[in-house]
Parts: sequence; C-alpha cells; structure tokens
Amino acid sequence: MGPREQTPHRAPGWTRRGFLGVAAGAALTAGGLPGPSRFRGARADGDTLREPPRLHSRDGLLRVTLRAEEREAFVAGQLRKAIVYNGSFPGPTLVVDPGDRLEIELVNRLEEPTNLHTHGFHVSPEGNSDNVLLHIDAGATFDFRFDIPANHAPGLNWYHPHAHGHGTPQMFGGMAGAVIFRSEAERRGPAPSMRDRVLVLQAPEWDAAGELKTWSAGLLATQMRLVNGQLNPDIPIRRGETQRWRILNASVSDFFDLRLDGHRLVQIAADGNPFERLVATETVHIPPGGRAEVLVEGGPPGSYALRAMPSDHGAGFVSPELVLATLRSSPGGGSASVKAHHLTAPFCDFRELAVDRRRTVTMTMRGGFRIDGKPFDPDRVDQVVELGALEEWTVVNDSPLIHPFHIHVNPFQLTHVDGVPVDEPSYRDTVSIRPGGGSVTFRTLFADFPGRSVYHCHIVPHSDLGMMGVFEVVGADDAAAQPAAPDGFVCRF
Repeated sequence: MGPREQTPHRAPGWTRRGFLGVAAGAALTAGGLPGPSRFRGARADGDTLREPPRLHSRDGLLRVTLRAEEREAFVAGQLRKAIVYNGSFPGPTLVVDPGDRLEIELVNRLEEPTNLHTHGFHVSPEGNSDNVLLHIDAGATFDFRFDIPANHAPGLNWYHPHAHGHGTPQMFGGMAGAVIFRSEAERRGPAPSMRDRVLVLQAPEWDAAGELKTWSAGLLATQMRLVNGQLNPDIPIRRGETQRWRILNASVSDFFDLRLDGHRLVQIAADGNPFERLVATETVHIPPGGRAEVLVEGGPPGSYALRAMPSDHGAGFVSPELVLATLRSSPGGGSASVKAHHLTAPFCDFRELAVDRRRTVTMTMRGGFRIDGKPFDPDRVDQVVELGALEEWTVVNDSPLIHPFHIHVNPFQLTHVDGVPVDEPSYRDTVSIRPGGGSVTFRTLFADFPGRSVYHCHIVPHSDLGMMGVFEVVGADDAAAQPAAPDGFVCRF
C-alpha cells in the first residue's frame, strides 16, 4: 500500500457530536470504513526521508525562538496551509543534555492563545517552566526557561501547544517538535557509531484546495499518516547496518501499532526513559503522545514496508492498515556489531517500595468527556499530593472509547493492566486504557518539584472537551527523604 488520495469532504467541528458523528445506531466497522486509496502527485518514487533540523546546546545552554504561525509549509509533496513552528512541519529537533538550560522564546503569531508543553521533561510546572496553565495571547511573546536536572533520564521527548480548548487545531495543523536528551555515552560518541534517526508521526488532513480541515473522528479512515511531513518516504539502510529510530507519535488522536516487514524491532526506550534490558518485538504500540526508540538491523537487499496496523478506537472507529515508510536495504558491509550496554540503564523498581497513598481516577463520557465525573477546571485542584510521596494510582476507563492516560512532570512505572501484573523494563508517561471497564495501575514518585500541573487523556480533542484534571504537589523538598531501593539505588528521576 503506498501514498493515498484523500477524498475531500466537509468535516464537522471537533465537538462531542463531531467525535461521535456517526448516524445513531450505525456503528462503523473496519469493513464499513472507506478504504485508503492512492494519493496522486504527493510523492515521487524514491523520496528519501528528510529529518527536521537539529539545534544543539552549547556550553550547557540552548536558546531557541519558536514562532507559532499559520502559513504555507511543504507537506506531503506540496505547499499546504498549516499551523507550525518556524515554518516547518514538524518543528526543529532540540538536542540538549541533562544539566543544561533550555530557553525558548515563544512568539505567538496566531489569532488565538497558545502555550508550550515540554512533554516528558521532569522539570518545574511553575512560573515560566513547564506551566501549561499559562496562556500566551495572540500577538504576544513569552520567554520559557527549563532547567534540566543533571540526573534527568536520556531519551526522546517533545514540545507542543497545550492551551486548553486550542490544542486540537494547533496540533492537527502541525505544531510539534522532538527533543533529544543525550546520555553520557552519547555525548562521548560511543563506538561503533549508529545512524540516529528521528521519525515524527502526524496525521493531518486537507481539502482539495489545500485548506486544512477541522479535525473530527469522521476523518479517521482518510487522514494522511505522515513521517516528518512526508507520505511513505524511503529510509535507506545497508544490509547488516544497525540504526536507532526515535519515533514520536505527535498526532492528536491516532494510535500507531508499528511493524516492519521482514524485521524484528528491538525496543530500547519508551517515553524518554531507557529500558534496563532490550525487548525484541514484532509490534511496537505508540499511543498519542507516546514515544518509542528501537534498533533496526538492515536485512537482505530489498524493500520492506513499515506498517501501521489497524487500530480499534472503540465504538466502531477503526483506523486502517497502511504503509508509513519503506525501508530500502542495499548491499554493503553494514556497521560493526553494536554493543547495547550503553543504550540500557537501571531504574528504581517502585514495586519494591512502600506506597504512601493509593488513588483511583475514572475516565468517563457520561455527560461529556470527564474525569471522575467532572469537566476540567483550571481553578480546581482535583488531587493534592505530598512532595516526595510514592503513590499508586489506578485509572479506570468506563467509556466506549480507548483513552491514552498522560500525567505531567513525573513518569510512572506500570504495574498492572486490567488487574493483571506486568513487568515493565522502565518508566513511561502515557499509557493506553482499553474501553468498557479497562484499567491500568501504576506507581509514581512525586519528586523534586512542588506546584500544579495536569493529568489527562492524550487524545487531544478529549482533553480539550474536558477530560483533564489538576494535581498539586505540596510540601518542602527534602532530598534526604527520597526513598531508596533495597540495593541502595536512590529513587529519583
């Protein structure tokens, strides 16, 4: 399956009716959805994957200006109206090290408020740091500053708008970019070197005139699925060569279950957190907002499809199988054998520690998109937690749709899915919860940073419509009070 032609149609607005905008009683099935077809003229055979420019920190500092604007950008083989940072779809990749300071001047050239969320950063949620309760008005400029802890986990994170009620159109239009936190081994440049690729997955949609459509669930079967703004690009590799792919799901609502024909994927990290062991798998699941880092070793010369498998969103909504990119393997000696020890890292197993408090939260669609029956209110604190507390949360989904749960500032260790224990190799910050009573249980340490932030469904329209809550971390920081695992490993991020 190659690039696809989109069928123009007017989409309803992203309201609850729009999301569920199928005739009552006529649930869609995979067979009932319109299938993908060829997208003529969008891609010439042989288009090679292009990656966003990388902006590196120097001497512990990276200063960047991000201009949020609606303008034409080169996307899917032609100029299209988009909503982007710095005219690029996606935005530039920022490369920083633990211990660095990242300063971002956000210039809002949109006609509506925006802001900036540094998804995956373990930094303060207050002031001009990762404060998503700020709104930067149209025409305004705001200076953000992120002081990255020296012990921050290395891995792939990202930035995107998080202004409540405006996130859907802005992200659907293209506003997103990757952030790489380098490990000490990466800063040293370990041998042998690997090709390090960033793959940003987005799923926009335009009409025949090149105008950006309004997001709705009715577009699920037809919207483009892009890699770095391209339709089905070629990814070159040599036989026997190992590449590191850092994959970001920056779509507003798509789940990507990725398979690579003729290859196994070896996952080394998720959500900006390195695994303690390598995990070989046929399929890598990445929910909206999630990230996965995998190793790919080039097979025999030939072409191999990187596929997004069908994904069931619940309530009859199913996204189709399609080809995201094509791996082109060529003859050659490849790279020397890659040692994986510098790619993995130990982590503190929260299952071995005493829990300070347990909570249950419920994602529901009774009366609207809600958490614990309440719509989002930025002035209401829904959960008060103590700084330094280790808590266990169970999140229940009693709605007919799948929801990816995300919490800001502190990653978590997943311990149970639907009540069944799981053995995760690291932390994550976004996890899918099946519809109709599914649940996840995780443990998290509210370390280092007091203040208010949010937890929510990372299907952005759900969040914009109210499926979000506020938590506040209170109390004085006491580093000596941080729990330690039995082997003495201090449980900090």
